[in-house]
This record gives sequence, structure tokens and C-alpha cells, in this order.
Amino acid sequence: MRIKALLLLSVSAILVGCVGTPQSLVSLDNQILMHPDNRIGVAMDALPKPGLGLPGADCLLCLAVAAGANSDLSSHAKQLSTAEVEQLKPEVVAALKEQGKDSVLIKEQLNIIKLPKTKKLGDGFSKRDFSGLAEELQVDQLLVIDINSIGMTRSYASYVPTSPPQATVLGTVFLVDVGTNAYHWYMPINLRLSAEGEWKEPPEFPGLTNAYYQVIEKLRDMVLEPLPKSPDLQEVAQ
Repeated sequence: MRIKALLLLSVSAILVGCVGTPQSLVSLDNQILMHPDNRIGVAMDALPKPGLGLPGADCLLCLAVAAGANSDLSSHAKQLSTAEVEQLKPEVVAALKEQGKDSVLIKEQLNIIKLPKTKKLGDGFSKRDFSGLAEELQVDQLLVIDINSIGMTRSYASYVPTSPPQATVLGTVFLVDVGTNAYHWYMPINLRLSAEGEWKEPPEFPGLTNAYYQVIEKLRDMVLEPLPKSPDLQEVAQ
């Protein structure tokens, strides 16, 4: 039972799902984002708990060996904070309101996987139908932060590690029209960072922990930097 539980935990931590053709990158359409008639909701899908993924340890015995060899790191990864990720929603709302945009924080977590599927709209459109949320949330567009996996990963080839552990954040950020399901922004998130120097420093693993918070900060930059800025802020940036 312990081995089966470990397998389920590892799979849930590292699988993102890859059915069909991946959605292409869509650059942020600031004209849509800032259009005066568009009310923007800022939402987040359910945030997974941090953990340690062991991709490549793909048999029960392999996983048991890998889990045993990394038990201290696994315990530490589960204790990592996601508070800075959760803070992204109000930060995005504040950034939009600074530009005079009608934006609203959606307190409830979305459950995207339970939305009905769209009917073959193709690239540039969501595979899930957001139209049912238009009236419920009273928004025209949804800016969604969707994190699929967070924590650390260490790749394996059966019993043998093929890399040192890395801090990892995987997911997407997108702006979707809740009427048409068209994407006006679609940005995959695939952030990975190794520790500087030695990583085998239990129980706190300071090098890997620092890498983890660095990828969280990088995630924050990826979400906030493309948003429109006031002329004063643009001059400072230049």
C-alpha cells in the first residue's frame, strides 16, 4: 500500500496532461485587455500542494527506490510555501486598477477541468468552455493563473537518477474571452532551476530552497511584466 501511495503522489505531482496538440503561444493583446468595455476577472485554478516529482522512476519498485533515496527532500518539499503564488491574483488586480481598468479579483478557485469541453475551435481557443462563467462572474475576460505542478523534481531512468533535483513551477497564464473562448494571451510556464553549489544539505536544503523562491519570483515577473504600465513607470524602466 505504501508503494502504491508513493506512485500516486509522484504521478499527481509531475503530470500536467498532454492530450492533443499543444496550444501555441499567444502574445498579450493589450488592446483587448485595456478596452473600456471589457471587465476583467483575475482568477486562479486550484493550486496544487508542493511536492517532489520523480519522473522516469516509472515502475513500482523503481519508484520505491527513488522515493526512499529522496525521502528527506520529499518531506522538505511538502513544507514549501505557496503564499507568494497566491498573492499574484491581488497583485494583478492592483496593477490593472492602477491603469484605470475595471478589474475584479475572483475569490473562488476555478476548476477548469470540470468545465465542459468546446467543440474543436482549434488553435487560439480554449479547449474548455468558459461561457457559463460570464453571467456568474459578471466579467467579459478572465485572466487565469493556472499552476499544474509546483515544488521540486528529480529525473530518473528506472532506478538511477539522471539529474540533481531542480525547483520547478509548471502551468500556464492566459487571458480568455468568456463569450467566444478565444485566447488573447496564452503563456506556458515551465520554470526549472538547480541549486547553486551543493544541494545535499538536509533537512533544510538551503540551496534548493533558494532556487524554489527564485522560480516563484520569476513566475511573478512573467505574469506582471507584460501588463500595461503607466508612462511614469515606463520611463523608470527605460
